[in-house]
Amino acid sequence: MTQPDRHLLTRRDFAAGLAMLPWLARVTPQRRDARALIFVWLDGGLSHVDSFDGKPGSSPDVRGELRSIRGNVDGTFVGEGLAKSAQRLDRVALIRSITHGEGNHDRGSHYFLTGSRPSPVLVPPSLGSIAAFRDARASGAMPAYVAVPDAPLEGGPGFLPAECAPFTVGGDPSRPDFAVRDLEPRAREATAGFLEVIDGGDAGPRSASETARDRFVRDARALANEPALRDAFAIAREPQARRERFGRHRLGQSCLLAARLVQHGARVVLVRDTGWDHHRGIARELGFAYPPKLTALDDALSALLDELRDGPLARGTVVCVASEFGRTPRLNPAGGRDHWPRAQSVLLAGAGVQRGVVVGATDERGEEPVERPLSPADLFATLVALLGVPDEPLRTGDGRC
Repeated sequence: MTQPDRHLLTRRDFAAGLAMLPWLARVTPQRRDARALIFVWLDGGLSHVDSFDGKPGSSPDVRGELRSIRGNVDGTFVGEGLAKSAQRLDRVALIRSITHGEGNHDRGSHYFLTGSRPSPVLVPPSLGSIAAFRDARASGAMPAYVAVPDAPLEGGPGFLPAECAPFTVGGDPSRPDFAVRDLEPRAREATAGFLEVIDGGDAGPRSASETARDRFVRDARALANEPALRDAFAIAREPQARRERFGRHRLGQSCLLAARLVQHGARVVLVRDTGWDHHRGIARELGFAYPPKLTALDDALSALLDELRDGPLARGTVVCVASEFGRTPRLNPAGGRDHWPRAQSVLLAGAGVQRGVVVGATDERGEEPVERPLSPADLFATLVALLGVPDEPLRTGDGRC
């Protein structure tokens, strides 16, 4: 297979050339269209042919048991579980031609979340960590980068300081007993006490990493006492109607919490929803589980799109839905779909994103892009530009770019 990256723009050129692309509004360093990003990360690999790139005219071994329904943009078909989102595609940019060669979960996640292929030489930072580094404390008490409930390893700070790591919520916002682990006094003091015990056995001088860690813990303890921060995580205070719109399940309430955090000043909120690696019985999991995976995504996504249009997210928020790769268009003998990085779909919506456009296309089976192939690096550059993150070199602790 020919590597698509060879004929794609570089990250810097792609970001600089956004003004020429018909599917995104003009974004320049002087004009920040978006102040925040909600990144819905479907961990495991979303099947593109069962979600945003339906193939109703294909053979049964590609269509599977789940039907495709028409979207409200010409030429679009989505999985039947996405009925509400199907009627909101005129508010999004649907990219159906992402392609790369990383079929391993870790490597694919690394490529999407850092914009770079994995390398044994250097671990680059994720987009959220870059935003945290560039905008440290620009949003007040709220951390710039938050993960709900947590982030994959590839979503970390890489070579940036430890304080650029995501603030992890560590709980399920749909549960009645939901609490943010690091905002609970007992958990905070236990962590601090453990570190004091460890440090007490080391009589040597403080290293730079230990000093950075101490500063991070000290800041976290101070932040935990901020009333505004505690209020941002108090999802139980939300009106019941809003909670119902997002869906009473983990993904829906995680996206609602992300919306609250953005309202309180977070720059990047990564919503990580696990369980999308369907090697067996994909129709059962996507369409008939409790809750069905596509129905949960539909609830959360449609609510976010409504709030982007005329709700609290209407000014300055971008939503991105992605995963590390697509899945095989042909069903395997177990009724599942395996890893398929050669084609997948990504959805973008919100500030700076042109609405009602479809970028790229795959062939009749969903196996390969036949129009405008794009890479995860291109998506990363687009998000960097939309957020107005300065396009300046990042340096490691020893001064390397």
